[in-house]
Amino acid sequence: MLRRLGIPLALAAMTTAVLVPGAAVAARDREWLAERMATGGSDGAVAHLAAFDRIAAGNGGNRGVGSPGFEQSLGYVADRLTGAGYEVTYQDVPYRGFHVDAERATAPDGTGVRVLMSQYGPSTAEGGLTTPLFALPAGQEDPAPGCEAADYPAHARGTIALVRTGGCTTPGKAEAAGEAGVAALLLYEVSPAPWTVLRLRAPDSLIPVGHLTQLDAEALAAQAGAPMTVELRGRDEYATTVNLFAETAGGQADDVVMAGAHLDSSSDGPGVNDNGSSVAAVLEAALRLAPYQDVVPNKVRFAFWGAEELVNIGSHHYVESLTPEQVEAIALYLNYEMLASSNYVNFVMDGDDSDHPDTGGPAAPPGSGQVEAVMAQGYRIQREPLKTADFASMRSDSEAFIAAGIPSGGAHGGIRGLKTPEEAAVFGGTAGQFYDPCYHQSCDDLAHANLAAMRASAKAVAWAVGRFAVYDEDVRAASRR
Repeated sequence: MLRRLGIPLALAAMTTAVLVPGAAVAARDREWLAERMATGGSDGAVAHLAAFDRIAAGNGGNRGVGSPGFEQSLGYVADRLTGAGYEVTYQDVPYRGFHVDAERATAPDGTGVRVLMSQYGPSTAEGGLTTPLFALPAGQEDPAPGCEAADYPAHARGTIALVRTGGCTTPGKAEAAGEAGVAALLLYEVSPAPWTVLRLRAPDSLIPVGHLTQLDAEALAAQAGAPMTVELRGRDEYATTVNLFAETAGGQADDVVMAGAHLDSSSDGPGVNDNGSSVAAVLEAALRLAPYQDVVPNKVRFAFWGAEELVNIGSHHYVESLTPEQVEAIALYLNYEMLASSNYVNFVMDGDDSDHPDTGGPAAPPGSGQVEAVMAQGYRIQREPLKTADFASMRSDSEAFIAAGIPSGGAHGGIRGLKTPEEAAVFGGTAGQFYDPCYHQSCDDLAHANLAAMRASAKAVAWAVGRFAVYDEDVRAASRR
């Protein structure tokens, strides 16, 4: 087997030395596979990214769960993994989705307005709702009103209310408006990209909720008091998707290293950056590891999650399906998100809370600081800058593993936050703009992906996977599990 794979016997001997738990291992022996996997270009990852772009373009610009685009993306990943010698397995994942039947708005002056319906919210009647438009003004003391029913005057009752986001969650805004007797709520975000519009969730809302761009909201506000029409109709759908797994043939079954990324896009875009970029990087790391999969000391399991965009459903389902012994066997989890953001920063998650101690989110389990150090090294060996970020800054599939006490790490290229002048000085790009202005938009395609960031991050992913495939005793010792 070793000769067939082209692996020198001396190399195999070096790996067996690492199999002894707790043995002192020189850094060069820990990193031999990481160095091999991170050497060379990243054209393979870019080719995978281009494939996801083509799949989305051929399927209505979407790769969301339950869509043909998702199924073709799944097939693409499975074909490449099986072709590299992995056995691919699937896990069924039941989920609650949301199907939009109608989303339409007509301004008082008769012009059409693009509106996106909140997921899991109530619908208008067929044909829509026609009633006066009310614009809730923002002030210096409260720049984002609408979080309390008392924010609405009596004459807002029965109207379609135009309100900016902020100050509380979308469900919070919907609850307050409903209690005030508003008939429907239109939300917009004051944004450095005023043409963008996000589809958010409003479960348990009393009233229909839609989302507009800032530009359309400003035009509508000038027509407040006149009647407008909104039709927002949708329904819950219950279905089943899958998680896809591939793991090395070799490695200790009670010492599993996991790396994962979610395969589905949002329902409103191709998802090339979110999250085709991370799938491409993890897939390429798996392909680079494949020739060594019989000799790695630690078993490596690659995961491609379904239904993440419905709030991490696939990863939570997987972790909740594990026995305590199976949880104990997972040494660590590496999660990747949005590695090709156009206005990127190389963010590595702060595993020991040394840089972000008081965010209010759950602390990462012990051992996560050691995971962070290795993930950061994957950028440093390329002389690429990086910055730490709190896990709360990117809700993703790491949450289920953190809740289970599994040491975790993550990296992402930035989402809806604004790039600071200090970050622009280090990483380039534009200060005061979103890291990814195409987040959950139809423009999240290959043309708007930062391929330089993609290439560097793909090498960093390969480095971390190769390092932990050989040596994870530092994480195990710190976690004391």
